[in-house]
Amino acid sequence: MKIEIVSFTGNSGLTDYAISLARALINHAQIRVVSAQSLPNTFNNMGFKIERVFRRSRQYPIDIFKFLFGVITRKPDWIIFQGPIKFPLIDALVVRLIRLFGIKTAITVHDVLPHYPRKWSIFEFGFYYRSFDKVIAHSEAANRILLNQLKITKDILIVPHGVYDIFNLTNITQLNARKKIGQLVSDDFIVLFFGHLEPRKGLMEFLAMAKMCNQPEIKFLIAGKNDLSKHGQKYSDELDAARTLPNVIIHDSRIEFENVENYFSACDIVALPYLEGSTSGVLKLALAFGKPIIATSVGDLPEQTPEGGGILVSCDTNIAENFLNAITQIKCTYQPYSEAMNNAKQSANWAAIADSIFQHLAPQN
Repeated sequence: MKIEIVSFTGNSGLTDYAISLARALINHAQIRVVSAQSLPNTFNNMGFKIERVFRRSRQYPIDIFKFLFGVITRKPDWIIFQGPIKFPLIDALVVRLIRLFGIKTAITVHDVLPHYPRKWSIFEFGFYYRSFDKVIAHSEAANRILLNQLKITKDILIVPHGVYDIFNLTNITQLNARKKIGQLVSDDFIVLFFGHLEPRKGLMEFLAMAKMCNQPEIKFLIAGKNDLSKHGQKYSDELDAARTLPNVIIHDSRIEFENVENYFSACDIVALPYLEGSTSGVLKLALAFGKPIIATSVGDLPEQTPEGGGILVSCDTNIAENFLNAITQIKCTYQPYSEAMNNAKQSANWAAIADSIFQHLAPQN
């Protein structure tokens, strides 16, 4: 069997998922990852083929035809898309055309709807998801939205998002990771905010925690691409003001693949003060490195947080204060939380996920 896994981006969480799934599926089928020209050469020798097709959004009209021609020429048995290539309505028509050539298609639903949905998003994404033969979701929460709001009646598989163990490259120690990052010492208790810096991820609430915290040994580490300019100057000003705080370290640029392990190895807790969301890849990074989490009860975080591996708080009121209380609680009794995260890795094992997905695509009689 030949399976192609499609990710429009070459350097995002969707790419990380596509690569991880491809590594796991090579035991079942011939695998090809179709992605962007920005996909790092790091992934060239992992046992599957790579096709670098996509470029910038403005080149979509050309690249979508290149993609379509390549797929029809190669004629895989299945294509697994990691969300829309770019424009859901146009992509839906492309998927339907692909199916006319006898190629079956599946969609992995990472976020059921856009983080900033428009009035027509339910119609748009409902039409998009209905274009596929099969649907893969990561949680019961996502499944309920697919069924109840978008009226998706396709064959839906619920399988957890896998652990992002591909980032644990060298098993670096916490001390050495802190030396690589700089500005951290061995006695610090580090709370990490990782990923794109956006208001919807609770970045302002995270900064509020730092301002309120009166324990000097607790440091707040922020690492990720700065996307605040899209949301208003006040957010950028707030981040700039926080740079002067003695307990805040800010690395607001894209973190290269090879450096991700340094941040997760260096920290003690991973904070996810999200105000909304569906699937969190950051949670799966915390799981891979055995780091306890503190998260708001949004999206699939309540479902996917291992029992005893962290603390969930309401996102309705006093997020900063509630997070600070949770930080103190985990700091005082750290080991059980860390052990729970390490013990839970097997529940999101990629081999088991690949088995489930392969059976979903090609059930054995």
